[in-house]
Amino acid sequence: MAATFTRTFRARPYLTTAAFASVAGAAYYTTTQRPVHLDSAHNATQTFSFPKTMLFSQQLTVTAVEQVNHDTKRITFSLPGGKEETTGVPASAAILTQHTPPYAWFPVLRPYTPIHDRSSPGILQLLVKKYPSGVASNYMHSLTPGAQLTVRGPIPGYVWQASPATPRDVIFVAGGAGITPIYSLAREALADEQDRTRIHLLWGVNGERDLVLKEELAALQAKYPERFHVRFFISSDGEEGAGSAAPPTTTTTGQAQLQREKGYIDAVALRSVMERCERSSGGSLLGDAKGTKVFFCGPPGMQEKLVGKKGVLSELGMGKKEVYAW
Repeated sequence: MAATFTRTFRARPYLTTAAFASVAGAAYYTTTQRPVHLDSAHNATQTFSFPKTMLFSQQLTVTAVEQVNHDTKRITFSLPGGKEETTGVPASAAILTQHTPPYAWFPVLRPYTPIHDRSSPGILQLLVKKYPSGVASNYMHSLTPGAQLTVRGPIPGYVWQASPATPRDVIFVAGGAGITPIYSLAREALADEQDRTRIHLLWGVNGERDLVLKEELAALQAKYPERFHVRFFISSDGEEGAGSAAPPTTTTTGQAQLQREKGYIDAVALRSVMERCERSSGGSLLGDAKGTKVFFCGPPGMQEKLVGKKGVLSELGMGKKEVYAW
């Protein structure tokens, strides 16, 4: 009989004195008892048990480091229970990494969404982009096999609700490294063969080399061609005026034809994907079973432009409750 891990995670501010402000950040999320992950009766693996509160941490060991592009690494960690253990971190949720820089009084805490299949035994894998002034990302990039990392969590993400009876369409929008929770949630939703939800993904990056999950997304589109459609937007030279006016092109990656456009994800791009959803056959509804139509994760400037109070989505008629942002 497989072990059961029955916890969920609810945001709750943890009050403390100013002297322990940084440590309080790790306690921002606490847990209550409710099932979130049950192992299959046919899978005898156990689930990695995070402590009940964010006040307590775990140690993971680095087993592999891969340089994906000029500023991004894929870092793989082993779990304490080895091959007999899975993380059980929900799709689109994050773990909180922690380290204390030399001569610093307080630890640095940063969330990262695991990108591996959460049912994969014995590992936890992160995709980490290095920022020039990023204390946490620079530390993560310094890790080598054998090093240990302190983690807390998980921090909750979006709880996906499948739609087995009604065909639905949803729009996923990602900017740069914001693709990680988007990819995690898309993979989880698509893996449910009973779910009739179609996902339309728009991913904006600065350049071709920033498409760090291109192969993985292409594989998903090839496997679920009727349920998953990907469009890449590459700003390249950073000219704001490029927009979506540039004609789209397609590229073959693996078995999938991926649509690529030069410019930014703007009102034209979002309107076009909304119209694509409206043209979907079978009486499909825009929005998942909980009414969320657009899922977003990206840098602050992009978030303000697209999902802010006076952003593009608001101008296109999207209500606040119809948009979910990490």
